[in-house]
Amino acid sequence: MALPRVVHAVVGGSGTSAIEFPGGLGDARVHVLAADLHLDTPFGETPPLTHVTVIGPDGGQREALAVAMHGWMPGTDRRQSSLALFWALREAGVRRIVAESGVGSITQNFRPRDLVVPHDVLDLTPQVGGRIAPDQRVLMRQPFCPEIRAMLWEGAQSLAADRATRAFDRAVVAATEGTRFETAAEVLAYARLGADLVGSGICPEVFLAREIGACYATLAGVLNYAEGVRPRWDYELLEEIVREDARLLGDLLLTALTQVPDTIGCHCASYRKPVVAPGQVVALTDTA
Repeated sequence: MALPRVVHAVVGGSGTSAIEFPGGLGDARVHVLAADLHLDTPFGETPPLTHVTVIGPDGGQREALAVAMHGWMPGTDRRQSSLALFWALREAGVRRIVAESGVGSITQNFRPRDLVVPHDVLDLTPQVGGRIAPDQRVLMRQPFCPEIRAMLWEGAQSLAADRATRAFDRAVVAATEGTRFETAAEVLAYARLGADLVGSGICPEVFLAREIGACYATLAGVLNYAEGVRPRWDYELLEEIVREDARLLGDLLLTALTQVPDTIGCHCASYRKPVVAPGQVVALTDTA
């Protein structure tokens, strides 16, 4: 089936997994145009997509494709699902992607219910880059779009103030494959490598977004302390956060979606370069 042509997409993770996002928000700003959309791709069938319009603060409408990537189909390989999804998003013309993911804190600096807008990522998952657009190479300078990050940061500060918790605009996320939790030895190693948080909901999406020429940024909600950071951590608290905060995070994502500038002013698109053919001479300067 053909997908609608849209510029925006919203990718939900574990933070919004407790509800049917976005239709289940009960948000008057959201109008579902079509649900349970699937597309056959060279990488298999996509996760179910929802075509929505979201009314912005100025009354204007913004169309988007929304997808829940956390546990969408048990037994399905996340990497293949991501490849199928981003192939479909490219075919739909998507250029702006707002996402969220649940993470664990691997330092004492972050605690459960904190909201973080990461600025960098440490990928510890099997590589899948170069399969959607093999004629392109991507630079990972500023992995997360500064314009989308700014909107997520604004929303995170507001939500953190309402909940009497904290918001941060810098962190390095160590991305693991999941679905198991990490060992204490692994968490210690990630911390020594310079990571602050760990989760499985950012890679390969952040790289595939750049491969298809789209801007991408994510909001990370801290769900737990990773293994070994504290003598023990509370799995029941993790479940409570997922249940209680899903609507709040969903609302934040949609608000950020409506506030991302229509005119792209970032350098994300300039970090996608054509592969040099044998014998081809190219200029390697990049001032962005």
